[in-house]
Amino acid sequence: MDMNGILDIFRRFSQFEGQATSDALPAYEKTAAARIREFHASKKPLSMLLPAFPWKNPNTEKTLSSDPDFGEELAMARLNHMCEELSILYPFGAEVTLVADGPVYNEATPDLLAIPDADFYDYGLKLRRMAANEGFTHLKFTRLLDVLLLGNGDALSKTEYTSKAELCRREMEGRFLGANFDLDSQVASERDTTLTYQKYVKSAREDLKWGPAIDPAIKADPERYEAEAQKVAEHMTKRLLAYEGALAYRFPNYIRLSIHRSTGKSKISIPLIPQPQGFPLTPWHSCVVVAASGEYRTGNAKDFRNLEKYEVVKKDGVPYFLRERHVDFDWPSHVQLYHRYGGQAVLVNESNDKEKKWLDGDLKLKLANVALRLGGVEVRGFTA
Repeated sequence: MDMNGILDIFRRFSQFEGQATSDALPAYEKTAAARIREFHASKKPLSMLLPAFPWKNPNTEKTLSSDPDFGEELAMARLNHMCEELSILYPFGAEVTLVADGPVYNEATPDLLAIPDADFYDYGLKLRRMAANEGFTHLKFTRLLDVLLLGNGDALSKTEYTSKAELCRREMEGRFLGANFDLDSQVASERDTTLTYQKYVKSAREDLKWGPAIDPAIKADPERYEAEAQKVAEHMTKRLLAYEGALAYRFPNYIRLSIHRSTGKSKISIPLIPQPQGFPLTPWHSCVVVAASGEYRTGNAKDFRNLEKYEVVKKDGVPYFLRERHVDFDWPSHVQLYHRYGGQAVLVNESNDKEKKWLDGDLKLKLANVALRLGGVEVRGFTA
């Protein structure tokens, strides 16, 4: 087994706070190596755990809709790609278990984000369908109910599962936060907790007003709103630490991944949609913009509403991503240009009219330009 090669794959897919170079070694690498040896000795797949994909943020200044979109597709494609790379060197394969953490932070009362439980349930089902349709065979899904050994979440109906969400939250805090737990000391002493808390404060300030159960009087009063945002961030951080305890108890030997910035002390931080500058936004809190260069950027939807410069590209009638307008992307209405993980694209002729199946000289030139711009393009539905 090529341990150095396996660890090098993790280095290529990860990013850590304060990391001076791409080959800097995080402290967690020793733990990961030990667990890889354990998996190898027992001839089991290299198993990783990632809590992520809670629900789509209802803040329409950030996201395009309530559905998973190109951001989630790119994120899961990258995780699946990492597993494919690992499986080349590790003989028993690799897999990532995704724990949808929507019920961790959600609540029927407005002390947290107050997103309806039905929303995170629907989002989770759509993610599973996307993963199946895209062939992400290295990804597995589980629910908080299963993590806490309170039942089989996939066997329950939507109504049955959401009715148990509050039980999951109570059990999680009761079992995995000690009676003398002190959040302030955790934030002060643990750099990774500090980073996460700071992110939650920023998110609460931006997103709290979009929660349907938040008191309008709080939204209207800047001082009360700031106090509420701070309280929500504290509760979310506390809930996260309880959740971390539950995950460690249920999956003690898994290699721990994270979508949060971290120092690499206790987990491997994986940017889901790598960006040239800094750690990226997560796809459930942002949208993806395809630049004229073909580069994929994460950003807030409100920053790309100039329809003379950007177009909204839909899939199955739902906004899927934004794209910077360019002559190479401007095709007849029966031709759609879809982008894929890795930067390449698929050009699809959706017309049944035989006269529209041919690529004339101008369209052939445009196709060549697209291929050069994006590094390749797959063509479907045209007559040679």
